Amino acid sequence: MEAQSILVVDDEVNIRNLVRMCLESSGYRVRQAANGSEALEQICNEAPDLVLLDLAMPVMDGMTVLAEMRSMWFRYPTRVIVVTAHGSVKTAIHAIRLGASDFLEKPFVPEDLRLSVASVLRESSPTPGVGEGYAEV
Repeated sequence: MEAQSILVVDDEVNIRNLVRMCLESSGYRVRQAANGSEALEQICNEAPDLVLLDLAMPVMDGMTVLAEMRSMWFRYPTRVIVVTAHGSVKTAIHAIRLGASDFLEKPFVPEDLRLSVASVLRESSPTPGVGEGYAEV
């Protein structure tokens, strides 16, 4: 069985490398993107099973990326975990409504990240957002 692929999107190279090492040691195949624009390009070229998405980035922020991903959901049904240092309940709710499967705050414990990733990847299929009716889907 091929390893599940994860795209880590964060403008901080140290965070990307830390997450990559943490997840590769658990058997995942990890790619990286330094901003939202680069992430969308990678998603279109080779849709990952999961995206770990920072919110505060130059070029294109995480919420914009999430909204763009939502518009492409049926071509690229990728799950998303938002990982950010700028978390609030309001931000988490907005991210979940845009289709994020989970929301983690930095700094995080590597084991919490691994558990969240494993849990989200076990879901049967990604959903385009909470509270949507058939007409919107």
